Amino acid sequence: MQDVRGNLQSQHAVCLFLDAGNDGAGVRLPCRSQDLQTEFGSWIPPAGGTIRCRSRLLRKIHAFYLKATKRLHVTPPHRRRTAAAGRFVGVCGGLCFGLLDPVSNIVVNTLLVSANNEGSRPATLEDLKRRSLDAMVAFLTRMFPDLAECQALRYLRLAGADLLVAARIVASDVGLKRFDEPASRPAATESLSMALKCAALAAGADDLLVDGWKKISTHADEVLRLLGLLRGALRRSSSIGKLARLLLMLRRRPQAHAGVDLWWAWQLAACRSIRPCDDGVPFRHTPLLIRTLQDAIHGFYLQALARLPSGELRSRFHRSLLKGGHCYGPLDPVSNIIVNTVWYDAAFPRTHELDMDVIGTRSIHRLENQSLYGMASFLCTRYHSIDFHEAVCFLLEADANLLLADPNLDSEGTMASVYGMWGGVLRHGEACLFNDQDHLEPDTGVQEAFLAAAMAAQHCNPDAQVKLLTSCKEMLGPALSLLQGGGKLSSEDVHRLAMLLCPESPRETKPLLPLPLTGYPRAEVADAHTRITKKVRAVLNSYEQMPNRVGSHI
Repeated sequence: MQDVRGNLQSQHAVCLFLDAGNDGAGVRLPCRSQDLQTEFGSWIPPAGGTIRCRSRLLRKIHAFYLKATKRLHVTPPHRRRTAAAGRFVGVCGGLCFGLLDPVSNIVVNTLLVSANNEGSRPATLEDLKRRSLDAMVAFLTRMFPDLAECQALRYLRLAGADLLVAARIVASDVGLKRFDEPASRPAATESLSMALKCAALAAGADDLLVDGWKKISTHADEVLRLLGLLRGALRRSSSIGKLARLLLMLRRRPQAHAGVDLWWAWQLAACRSIRPCDDGVPFRHTPLLIRTLQDAIHGFYLQALARLPSGELRSRFHRSLLKGGHCYGPLDPVSNIIVNTVWYDAAFPRTHELDMDVIGTRSIHRLENQSLYGMASFLCTRYHSIDFHEAVCFLLEADANLLLADPNLDSEGTMASVYGMWGGVLRHGEACLFNDQDHLEPDTGVQEAFLAAAMAAQHCNPDAQVKLLTSCKEMLGPALSLLQGGGKLSSEDVHRLAMLLCPESPRETKPLLPLPLTGYPRAEVADAHTRITKKVRAVLNSYEQMPNRVGSHI
């Protein structure tokens, strides 16, 4: 194992390093997990690039307003008539965001609010462009909370200022594959609806605009047909009249039902093509992908916490979870967390007694970052041709599941039927590295890769964890069935797992002394946890008294 460790120092197995300084004698060590959040949050693109991107988007939006103005006047082009149509757009506040293409959005928004804004002072074109761009950025950052404003501008630039096309590109980049599935219609509708509301607020528009778009969704086919006729000059006059009357009728209807389907707009955006631009996009948006991957990993930890027995979690597993409960390993992520947690508690038993009702979010976040870097280091060690950014992309494509990201990890095929692998080759999306056309052979073995993962995750005993991860399936044997199914584990279940994973574990023969909580920071943390616990219990008690609660236990 020491030879393997020495070889890893000369490879790019662990992806991010910090110089150890004089004490380390030139050895480069993985960066500490507490530094990861600062590193991710400090990524800021050059200010000049953002300004140029915003300027180009405003010019693009300006061109959309010119096209919309031509479609809104019904006679052959004339300077005075075009100016009058432009004033009409300004008075009505025809903003450039919505659920259709940009020009159609301007036309629809103009007609939707025309009656309410009659007699109002017309907005300048510069004001409309600025508010429209602010609305589109707000739409994207609300729909994708991990997306920074500067990144939203880059995606809008890539999509030619077409809002839903930009949203689809972001969804593709961050691995939201299920948004296009019919089963995701409710989630897509809710996401689009909330993003539309935030966009309207950012632009200073009222709720009538958002409600109007929901009402349009009930007559989307007719609205799209009339908008298509506006592109021709022969029937433009009658088409505008019909469209205006239709929108007026929809606006006068009662408020749209909250369950109105907006998925049609998401699907329609897939049909609109974009032109490639030459200003440096697409770009390596690694921080965005990392934050998205962190969210997926966080979900695994919530599932693992729900499966562990409550008594053991409060008394002992909270310690072993935070110290060694990583989600990488030869099983699915939740099972890996449970196995690593139970094994660490058995192999490195506690020396003091401490019951905890709360696990700090910072501690969980640090553990999730350690797992992320462990998985990325595993892939970079196994396949020397990929770098950290590519490893993150593959993990996203595989839903943060190392078994899916590296099908060679399951050489026996025991997990193939569960995770959709046939013949040792992963079939899991177009962006995945491992497919029939381009199947890579690993450059190193599983032992070396897991050692890289343990070192990147700052495990206290990497060699011991490698021994566990390379043999746990054989050690568990039939007990693997305990980890399948997603049910809550009992105290007897975790005791059986501990005996199988670490049969030489020392037994606790005498009572443990309580951990002293005097002095800073232990006393401060204990007081904070007590306050939080009281508030959470009060909320749960209130929930129990609600007549229409979903369940009787949380």
